[in-house]
Amino acid sequence: MASALTSEIPGADPAWHRRHDHPYFKESHYKLQRFVREYVDREIAPNVEEWERNAEVPEAAFKRHASLGFLAASAFPIPKEYVKGVTLPAGLSVDEWDEFHDAIIIDEMARCACLGTIWGINGGATVGGPPPRPLWVATAEGKISCSSSAWTATSLSLFGSDVAGLTTIAKKTPDGKHYVLSGEKKWVTQGRWATHGLVAARTGPAGAKGISVFIVPLDNEKISKRKIENSGVSSSGSTYMEFDEILVPAENLLGKENQGFEIIMSTFAHERLWVGITALRLGRVAYEDSYRYALKRETFGKPLFENQVIRQKFSRMANLLEPTQAYVEELVYRSVRLPSLDFSPLAAMLKVQAAHNLEKISRETQQVFGGLGYSRQGQGQRVEQISRDVRVLVVSGGSEEILLDMIAKQQRKLAHL
Repeated sequence: MASALTSEIPGADPAWHRRHDHPYFKESHYKLQRFVREYVDREIAPNVEEWERNAEVPEAAFKRHASLGFLAASAFPIPKEYVKGVTLPAGLSVDEWDEFHDAIIIDEMARCACLGTIWGINGGATVGGPPPRPLWVATAEGKISCSSSAWTATSLSLFGSDVAGLTTIAKKTPDGKHYVLSGEKKWVTQGRWATHGLVAARTGPAGAKGISVFIVPLDNEKISKRKIENSGVSSSGSTYMEFDEILVPAENLLGKENQGFEIIMSTFAHERLWVGITALRLGRVAYEDSYRYALKRETFGKPLFENQVIRQKFSRMANLLEPTQAYVEELVYRSVRLPSLDFSPLAAMLKVQAAHNLEKISRETQQVFGGLGYSRQGQGQRVEQISRDVRVLVVSGGSEEILLDMIAKQQRKLAHL
């Protein structure tokens, strides 16, 4: 696949691609965008169909991804004091990295059009916690390292669903040196090959005030793992795990006991921003592929695009993409300038809007392709893949029903009404 800075298809890329006039970009942003686009086009996109079919991203691809600095850049904001000297993508330095570099990687990685690969090669790579616990961060070698520990991991999974009401339990041993962890976790991304996991467990009373988070070695005979068969995201390593009274060293507690809820919740705003950016780009991918097809596919003696009803489909899809792009740009800018409580409902709005838009675009682009949009091979392959992945973006990071209620409550509270 030939790589270009921008697609010739109108609407396939944001408007700033054509003019290099983004109001917040410096030369380093354009450099990074080109670097990631060429990397995805050359090393990721040609392989996603095979990786999805095999339900795994090869270890060599994962290590290559790490060697280019993508895992080190996956934390947001980057903990600069822990990654000094680490090479980031495009050879950029830690000191010049900002929120728009983060957004560029999210956006360009999504051009591979396979959510399973995005999660399988980059998801769950970096974790951390408040003082006095050290911060764990992915290094350029693709390992998880800790400032006060010698043990490392080739990948790390983050899991702990049903946050305030979770039932996984961790009890401290009488000597205080370990916790005994029992319970189960579902939909653990990278769970089949991760060597460590960030696990939320109940250590105190019911509700949010009794949750703690642990870094757990997963190479343990008392941990059973089973592959989860999903509609899509096959290469993400989605796993069901059971913990049968495993011992976790007390020093693996992240942050303080019973204060893990804050750690978990602190990730949600950026996760929802990530979902918004990813859903927007997947919408552009489906739009671009169907646009190309409509230009060359002939029906009743003329190209499909020459039918007014088809042109209207593309105009309606563009009317979903471009306003969302403007909102993304605003939220990326505000992500480091607003208090987290103020930013949270805005990110939730983006997540709901972008995922809902992708559902509509997925349907319309499959309509343009006809039967080819239902095939896992050929010209409509990416559109078909997106149609299976879209639902997990609608649900992940909070379903729209829950988020819409949360948005209204949070905004009223912020307004002191």
